[in-house]
Amino acid sequence: MTATIAYDRTVSNLIDELSATGHVTHRPYRKTSVTLHHNGGRLSHQGVLDVWRTRPASAHFDVDATGAVAQYVKVNEYAWAVGDTAGNRSTISIEMADATLAPGWTIAETTWKNAARLAGWHFAKVIGERPSKNNLFYHHHWSSTACAGPYMDKIYDKVLAAAQEAYDHFKDAHHIPGPVTEPFPGASFFHTGRKSPVIAAMHHRLVTEGCNRYQSNAAPDVWGPGDVKSYAAWQAKLGFTGDDANGTPGKTSWDKLHVPDV
Repeated sequence: MTATIAYDRTVSNLIDELSATGHVTHRPYRKTSVTLHHNGGRLSHQGVLDVWRTRPASAHFDVDATGAVAQYVKVNEYAWAVGDTAGNRSTISIEMADATLAPGWTIAETTWKNAARLAGWHFAKVIGERPSKNNLFYHHHWSSTACAGPYMDKIYDKVLAAAQEAYDHFKDAHHIPGPVTEPFPGASFFHTGRKSPVIAAMHHRLVTEGCNRYQSNAAPDVWGPGDVKSYAAWQAKLGFTGDDANGTPGKTSWDKLHVPDV
């Protein structure tokens, strides 16, 4: 199954089901903007997919009436979304469920705020620029349509501010591999999955120090928990020495981390 984005909230995975419709172009492009749409209905994630089974259209994401997120198209691919070739190549499209139908086409606050948050994540993690009026668009930016609707037009400044707030949060945040299910230093914490004691202790150290000493642009799968590259990267960043090359923690690391015997 094709994986969804590494978002910090649950993302329902409908990528392969949308791909089966043929309504997506599996070719990667560099993304430089995010575009918001409305469903034109009070649709669930499955309801959106059902529409696209027969209508030659797609988008990367949908945010439903509760604020929950689903992904249909890989981020770097060409969704059939904005009615403009250049736009489909360069933008990440996010659909939103309507709260009411015509003529207002209102969208619930929880829906548009979660769409803005998702947009902010993409600006921080994919696009690499802060959201602005030059890169956060509605569908009608690209083609002749009223989408994302008159209500969303009225609150664009609020949407942009929410996306900018999310961008600032995600830009400053540092991913801590997990999950952490018990407080440090409980014994069972050291024996969850592939996580070694020194990885667990480093995790705790990063959390308690607010990640202030750990700065990295590496993708999470490069320094995720349990592998030697991860261990070596964390060791170097935190200034540890005296450990075996195979990732076995040496005395210096144990002393610095104050790891208890378990």
